[in-house]
Amino acid sequence: MKGLLWKDCLTIRKKYGLPRLVLDLAILAALLVVLEGTGALVVSLLLVPLEVTSMVISLTSFDETWKWDKYAAALPVSQAEIVKSRYAFALLMALVGFVVALAANLIAQAAFGAGRLGTCLLVAVASFFLTLLVLAVLFPSNYRLGVNAGVAVMILFLVAILALWFWARVTEYGWLVWAAAHASLLPWLGCGVVAILFVLSYVLSVSLFRRKFR
Repeated sequence: MKGLLWKDCLTIRKKYGLPRLVLDLAILAALLVVLEGTGALVVSLLLVPLEVTSMVISLTSFDETWKWDKYAAALPVSQAEIVKSRYAFALLMALVGFVVALAANLIAQAAFGAGRLGTCLLVAVASFFLTLLVLAVLFPSNYRLGVNAGVAVMILFLVAILALWFWARVTEYGWLVWAAAHASLLPWLGCGVVAILFVLSYVLSVSLFRRKFR
């Protein structure tokens, strides 16, 4: 499985490279400067999940182009391990996204006084769980219907986030204040719910992947 994971990492490295990294950092900096305190929310709840989702969709697109699934099935690894390696890669990218979200919130807090340290951590954790939640829906869709289904999931996620953003503007971020007041409970609740969904997603993805070779 380590070899499969390394293959995904090399593929993304070749696909994105240094120019994409510089572009992402420039977008992150621009959001923080233009939107000030709220820029960290956009980075955490929109940019990070979309970027991780985009990477997974890119890998699925390459798999379909290269007919990788048929080749991978001939390797001396189980079909469950093939799916597990893709989930492991996504989890690794979600952790990187968590670090980025936390850094963005800490910068916003230091530069603009946006929220407290506890709120910064809460938003970063929310970004991580939100990314995993989107991935939990994305993976079975990809294995069942292909890369186009993954794109559809990403678009639906974007629409949902924009609707949430509009609601947050109308309520003047009352939901964020409430979340901060329950900061000790929400991470554990979110962790439990997302972990269950992620495991169920993995089981479903393995089943869908195996159907391709029956």
